Amino acid sequence: MDISALSEPVEFSATDWINANYKKYIEENNKKEGASATSFIQSYVAKLQLYVQQVNYAVEESSQQVVASMPRIAKEAATLQCDVALLQQKMSAMRQEVAAVQEETGDCMATLERLNSLQSKLQAAKESLQESDGWGNLLSELEDCFERNDMKGVCDKLRALQKSLQAQEQLPGHTERQTQVEDFKNRLEAMASPSLVQCFAESNLEQAQRHVQIFSSIQRLPQLQQYYRAVQKNVLQQQWKQTLELQASESPQQHFLTLFYDQLLEHCQRQLKWCVQLFADESIDVAQSQPFLVIAELLPALQPTRDAHILQLLKSSNERLELLAQYAQANQNFVLHLNSMLKQSSIRLPAELHGQLAEAVFEYFHKFIQQYPRLEETQLSTQVDRLLSNQSTPSDAVRHLEDSTRKLYEWLQQACARCEAITNDLALCKLITVLNGIFKRQLENFSRTQRQLSLSLGSSNSEGTARSENWSLLQYTMSQLQCLADFQLQLHQFEQLLHLRMSNLANKLQQPASGQEISIYQTCERVMHQQLLSTIADYQQKKSEATAATSSDSLGIFPQIYATLKTYLAETHDITLNILLQPIEAHLAHIRPPVEAYSSSSAINMPAFSYAPQESITQIGQYLLTLPQHLEPLLLSPSALLKQALELCNIKYTQAIPCADVLLSLVVEQCCVMYQAQILQIKSLPASSATQLSVDIEYLSNVLEELGLTINLQLSQILTLLKAAPDQYLNLSSGCEPRLVTAIRQMRNIISTQ
Repeated sequence: MDISALSEPVEFSATDWINANYKKYIEENNKKEGASATSFIQSYVAKLQLYVQQVNYAVEESSQQVVASMPRIAKEAATLQCDVALLQQKMSAMRQEVAAVQEETGDCMATLERLNSLQSKLQAAKESLQESDGWGNLLSELEDCFERNDMKGVCDKLRALQKSLQAQEQLPGHTERQTQVEDFKNRLEAMASPSLVQCFAESNLEQAQRHVQIFSSIQRLPQLQQYYRAVQKNVLQQQWKQTLELQASESPQQHFLTLFYDQLLEHCQRQLKWCVQLFADESIDVAQSQPFLVIAELLPALQPTRDAHILQLLKSSNERLELLAQYAQANQNFVLHLNSMLKQSSIRLPAELHGQLAEAVFEYFHKFIQQYPRLEETQLSTQVDRLLSNQSTPSDAVRHLEDSTRKLYEWLQQACARCEAITNDLALCKLITVLNGIFKRQLENFSRTQRQLSLSLGSSNSEGTARSENWSLLQYTMSQLQCLADFQLQLHQFEQLLHLRMSNLANKLQQPASGQEISIYQTCERVMHQQLLSTIADYQQKKSEATAATSSDSLGIFPQIYATLKTYLAETHDITLNILLQPIEAHLAHIRPPVEAYSSSSAINMPAFSYAPQESITQIGQYLLTLPQHLEPLLLSPSALLKQALELCNIKYTQAIPCADVLLSLVVEQCCVMYQAQILQIKSLPASSATQLSVDIEYLSNVLEELGLTINLQLSQILTLLKAAPDQYLNLSSGCEPRLVTAIRQMRNIISTQ
């Protein structure tokens, strides 16, 4: 029997274990399964009983051994406890002995330290006295070297004099001796300066290195570096004057800055290698920073200054913005090459020098950035003024609008490109203010064309030509609507571009200056920096508010321009309706009754009763029936811009029906209103005329039904009131507007029973 499974750590299954042993039992004894079950059970139960007995015996024996060993364990534990107590006593005694020894030896150590200090002071005093004895000799020897112009001897004696000065620090008169040493250093510097300037000017590395050793030995290396920078600045100043003189003889002088910057970069690259060799014993950062310090100190000190020369050129130029763009590009290219040089050479300039370089390159140009919006406004105004030309006919005016809108946005794109090129978008917010005025001036074109369309409509009306519908004029108004929508669409896209530019500008302004490349954004004054960020944040807030207002197409930059455009769209649409309503108005004028009562037979225009409508009404009906064939060519498949313009004019155009049907319905609606107004002007209406008027209204209703439309509610109520018998008038007028009920009752001279 395999009992190892009983002690396995995994879950034990009694059923699986019994079945496995049963199969093994059958295989070993060659028996059948059914017949051997009883014998298997008896055999394995007996074995299990024996195994349990063995286990019980082993447990009992182990328990007896544990009980027997307990007294011995207790005794050993008590002994160990006594040993621990004894050890604690010994450690306490030892701690007391150590404390006593420290107390006894502490005074001795203090005495030894005091004696050692006295010995050091005595030794220093001895050396000071010795050096004091030799001080006079050194001074006389140093004077001799000065008289012989022995620079090396002077340097050696000065080093010895410095050591002697350090040794005499404890003696009286140290300050006077220190002043003497500084005077000798000044004399040595004055002696070395001519040859120093010469070797720097000639780039004589060997001579320059000897001077570096001399100045290092007397701790005057910063002064030597100042000599180096002064010589280099003088050389570059001469190159600047030569560049200006050379360019003055040429007709285009705009390239003088690029030429000088190229010379400056070449000089910097040469001097960078030379300085690394010259200051090999010094810090590599100090050596590499010298040529860049030269640039940082040179550019603001150039004579004549860059801004003065540029101003002189601008005064004599008619293309000032183009010139400024070239000079701004020269600044940018120069900085790009500087950044590339620093990156390729793995040069990390100090933060102060980094900012000083940016100031040196860009600071002078900020005055031109301030002037840029005014120059841009002048140029754009001049361009837009060319567009504000009077056109003799409406067709020419509308075609001119399409061309002027295209040109305007081309000029605006060019203005934005110039703003980026000249100011790196630092003047973008001020440019937006300028553009507001430019847009307003351009909108004068739309206003002028709109007035021209209105005058054309008025002139045709005064000449009595309402019967010959001016379909050309209608086409012009549609073109005007399309131009307005095109202008608004391009304005929306332009606003998106400006928001993107402002977002990029804000990111650049918020970038930390340390560790970044040299850029113009480092040179912004704190006030200007905060104003720009604040203005951009305001525009972004307005954009969020405009986006939240779903009815607004503006993005918060030009809201007034959008409002003016919507006004022009509505007015142009009104002109369109007036063009279509003009024939109807002319026909209605023929049926207008006189102001006097109908008792004056000479003033009666209303005919006697007949079953046929009046001629003026039939002419209106025929006109309305012909409208679809005139409107469908214009509005059957309108362009996306015209569709957008119509939707802005009236929300009905947003329905899923053709625009021509919507316009026709608006014409019919106004026609009913005008007809209703004409009817209500009647003072007195005989029964036959009332019947005739109801026939006219029914005819108009039938015409509108053919067009798929209906007369308005007020006209329908007027028809009901006209057809009502006098004795039934009160009952049939129920549900009608009181104003209409009263007006028709007075016309028909029906006595009120109330």
